[in-house]
Amino acid sequence: MSLKRGVDRMFKQIPGASFAVQYWDGETITYGEEKPEFLLRLRDTSSVRRMLRNPFLRLPEAYVSGQVVVEGNLQRLLRLGYALDPRLPRVNPLRKALLYFAALARRNSLRGARENVSHHYDRGNEFYQLWLDREMNYSCAYFEDAADDLDRAQCQKVHHICKKLRLKPGQRLLDIGCGWGALAAHAVREFDVSVLGITLSKEQVARCQSKLRHSGLDGRVEVRLQDYRELETEPFDAVASVGMIEHVGKSYLPAYMAAVARSLRPGGTGVFQLISQTHEKAVAPWISRYIFPGMYLPPLGELATEVARAGLRIIDVENLRPHYALTLDAWIERFEKNREAIREMFDDRFVRMWRMYLNAACAAFKYGELNLWQVTFTHGFSDRMPLTRRYATSMTSRLAKRRRPAASRSRWPIDLRSKYGALRRCPPSRPSARGGGGRRSSGRVPPGSHPLLGKGLLDSLTRLPYPRWPCGRGGGGGPRRSVRALPWPRRTVTRPSCGAWR
Repeated sequence: MSLKRGVDRMFKQIPGASFAVQYWDGETITYGEEKPEFLLRLRDTSSVRRMLRNPFLRLPEAYVSGQVVVEGNLQRLLRLGYALDPRLPRVNPLRKALLYFAALARRNSLRGARENVSHHYDRGNEFYQLWLDREMNYSCAYFEDAADDLDRAQCQKVHHICKKLRLKPGQRLLDIGCGWGALAAHAVREFDVSVLGITLSKEQVARCQSKLRHSGLDGRVEVRLQDYRELETEPFDAVASVGMIEHVGKSYLPAYMAAVARSLRPGGTGVFQLISQTHEKAVAPWISRYIFPGMYLPPLGELATEVARAGLRIIDVENLRPHYALTLDAWIERFEKNREAIREMFDDRFVRMWRMYLNAACAAFKYGELNLWQVTFTHGFSDRMPLTRRYATSMTSRLAKRRRPAASRSRWPIDLRSKYGALRRCPPSRPSARGGGGRRSSGRVPPGSHPLLGKGLLDSLTRLPYPRWPCGRGGGGGPRRSVRALPWPRRTVTRPSCGAWR
């Protein structure tokens, strides 16, 4: 069978895909029944043969070198790799051995970790400023709404982590892999704590120190060029590790967990945010060779085992996989808007390489086996955490509303919404079976009023420092139903047996 016939037969077996392929002889064939989502140009037979032997390495290499051209949606092309995986020839044992020894050369020893981090993060702060958010968060954002812009979503992410850490004024926070210092600065400004951040990137340390001096936070935040294995045994009340475990490596996970346990005081709280694969396997070879040398993405089960061995206890796990897909879409959009400036910094090959990396990562979160976990843990036994997640989600929503431009806020009812968060509409009141019941409502609510309380009483409630509303046994069920609909902070709400206060 000729090469072209074999490739054509393979493409015809892909279900639910619509695309076109222009072969090296000039013929273009359309696959699928819908409008093609992309056009794949195959320029020569030699590159196609190499891709068939090892597609997850050779296809990105061919794209970066220009031997393969993609016009249209690059992510939809990369999605085909997950559909084609069972049908493609397996990598021969010799090739597997070569990849294994290449990975050993990029192990995250003390020296190797510095070289691996510098390879990716020391490209220059100006490069990352072009497509990251204002605070330069290089990790998954937290979207309260899919329409949130990247700056707001990243601010919500660091606030979400800080609330999970249960930070209190005067505490000490250790930020392992602090990046450009967004989490550390937010924790100091919003929670009045002191922070030590460590990183192996010289560019990140330089920008952090400059930013802290200009913002007046240099006395509250210290940033060191330091490996986690070089940490002293100074105790911290909380530990944050955002996007760091991916750079530790499989063989160094026990040492990393031991370092976290040594740094976190008994009863303290920590949060890991990490990318994880569903099954234990090597990272895509092209990513580990050209983008993130030394990267390893541990499955959640392996992470939980190492956490337990270090004497840490997992108390909450949250999967933010869709959030990372939205984050990467935002990064890709900003990257493409600034591709000419990036091309002037580097070259066309670099632009294609990073375009492939960002789109491959996004496709892996949308169609593949990647997850983004936030794992909250404590050092030893602790009952410090609340029973539910409301302590984190409600406060994150408040932060989003506080930072939202005034023009985008709802105008009904403006006073109560700005004080206590979104006010839910109540159903019309019904006559109470115990007497004194209210009358039926038509459901029409005058502007600026509440369906049950009315405008005058609503205005008086907004002037109270803390909302209180009597709901005794007498007087009917109207006021009781009204108070249940108001979103008072849960920590001030009790459930009395006789209904004295609510």
